[in-house]
Amino acid sequence: MRKSLLVAAVLLASASSAQALVGAKVGYNYWKTANHDGVHNLHGQFEHFIPLVPNAAVRYTSVDNKKLKVNSFDALGYYRLLDNGNLDWTAGLGLRRFDSGKLKGDRFSSTLPMVSTEVTLFDDSRTSFYGKLDLGQNGNTNFTDFEAGVRFKLFMGLRLQAGYRSYTLKLDGTKGIKDSEHLSGLNLGLNWGF
Repeated sequence: MRKSLLVAAVLLASASSAQALVGAKVGYNYWKTANHDGVHNLHGQFEHFIPLVPNAAVRYTSVDNKKLKVNSFDALGYYRLLDNGNLDWTAGLGLRRFDSGKLKGDRFSSTLPMVSTEVTLFDDSRTSFYGKLDLGQNGNTNFTDFEAGVRFKLFMGLRLQAGYRSYTLKLDGTKGIKDSEHLSGLNLGLNWGF
């Protein structure tokens, strides 16, 4: 009986430790661009304690207006390079898929490899600041996606986020299209970590 209780205690302690080292985040942002209608963005990420295996993140963005209409999907693996409460830094590699796109009347679809990095200051505090950069290129087609802002802790891992995002997409020869489009403006969203 004592052995059974000891084994149960060890398993419970191990499960608690593992749970503390596994986490996930989900969020939604509404991006009010200066030269387009509102843009919707959903994102999620999963982190674990397994060495050398990257953490995973997925994102979905929907743009729908007269100039640009496209759904983009991101999938990336990333590593947390620094995390001390005051400075959090992640970097990774992934793909961004532009699906059923339409730029000024011309249709396109494309998949671009990308690099991604994000820095957060004072993540353990009630108020934190972040900056995020994604760069992607495939041949002469490329994009630059930059975002910076502030997050406020509300309760139970929920945070309110407000920031500015600048996004440039350049299509140079994709499906015969040689054009570019720039989106910029303020965004507001909610992020929940658990």
